[in-house]
Amino acid sequence: MIYALFLSLYHIFYPIFLLVSLPGFFIKMRRRGGSVSDIWERLGIFPHGKVQEPKDGIYVHAVSVGEVLIALKWIRTLRKTHSEPVVLATSTATGLQVARSAQNDVQGLRVLYSPVDLPWVVRRCMRRFAPRVVVLIEAELWPNHARICRNMGIPMVMLNARLSPRSERRYAKVRPITSALFAHLSKLAVQNARDAERFVGIGVPREIISITGSIKFDVLGDSVCTPRQEFRDILRRLAGGKQVVLASSTHPGEEVLIADATRRAGAFPLIVPRHMERRAEVVHELKTAGFFPILRTSADPFPSPPPENVCYIADTTGELREWTSLANLVVIGKSFLADGGQNPVEAIAARVPVIVGPHMSNFADLTELLLAQDGILTCEKEELPTTMSYALTQKEESAARAERGYQALSAHSGATQRSLQLVENLLLASTPKH
Repeated sequence: MIYALFLSLYHIFYPIFLLVSLPGFFIKMRRRGGSVSDIWERLGIFPHGKVQEPKDGIYVHAVSVGEVLIALKWIRTLRKTHSEPVVLATSTATGLQVARSAQNDVQGLRVLYSPVDLPWVVRRCMRRFAPRVVVLIEAELWPNHARICRNMGIPMVMLNARLSPRSERRYAKVRPITSALFAHLSKLAVQNARDAERFVGIGVPREIISITGSIKFDVLGDSVCTPRQEFRDILRRLAGGKQVVLASSTHPGEEVLIADATRRAGAFPLIVPRHMERRAEVVHELKTAGFFPILRTSADPFPSPPPENVCYIADTTGELREWTSLANLVVIGKSFLADGGQNPVEAIAARVPVIVGPHMSNFADLTELLLAQDGILTCEKEELPTTMSYALTQKEESAARAERGYQALSAHSGATQRSLQLVENLLLASTPKH
């Protein structure tokens, strides 16, 4: 009864929300290089005929860049033993960009802008692709999508799921709605036992939950990242032999904070902002602080020789892993002047020493795991220059700490394969619809 009332209200207010948010969506899409066809895809209207679409495969839904990268990792593992077509749907322009860049090297992959959660749109999309299984990466269990898949007999599994204490408290307040929504899932793969208990606490049936570990943290089987020679050349020309400090996924104010600490430590600042559309703001703030910032997207030639206060801003998408592998030290953004933190796994996987700030609540379990093994350093913003100098000068100790961080992630080794097994079981139980 409560869930039925929720659905009725959802069907009234969700279309209103779409209309209100439409201008902002257009602005963001244009800023990030979207096209008119992307808008039509969001409404379930596609540029070519239904007969040309891949059917009887796996439909994977990922939200933004982070989830898309997890999805691609999982899909590449799937491809080693399975040939079923895969549709990868993503909700954001940046996620779509990353997914499309991988389309050519992942056989049988169809990328699309995820349709909005209106009944006729979802039904049209599911009929078009007729998937045997729907896979959700980490989040975004939409009411109409879940209900329509269940009515069409399409099993739905959520992989790499996690639930923060804050989200648990929020969902617990509407447990009748949450439990009814999650009841549409056939399987829920969580990252650890703590997450499993949190999901049970909000009404998810224990019998559908499997503890698989985190695909994101499953790094031991990853191939070694070989950065492009272009990246090496850029740092060689600009850093002038100094050690490189990467400010990773920074938020407002952190670019100057980390660049200044890097300068005081005698190192070279390499900055990768979390939101690339902030590039003009970042450049202005760094110039005001006395730096000579150079954008990766700029066509201007590098000054020769580079100024003493030069810093480099990698304002592009999908290149963080390569820049990380070239750094001597990584400082994680959103952990000093914002709340929640960003993911340090790229640096841990590359065995690069890591410093995080005090605000890592979004990755509390991971941070706790790494700190317990002395696998990372943490400090307040006032302590950053001193902590950075310590990490850069004590090279052997920093290398050992980075190795401990890497080994701490071994608990998640095999998570991708375990997650794949859940989907394989659902595939075996399903039959092609065409």
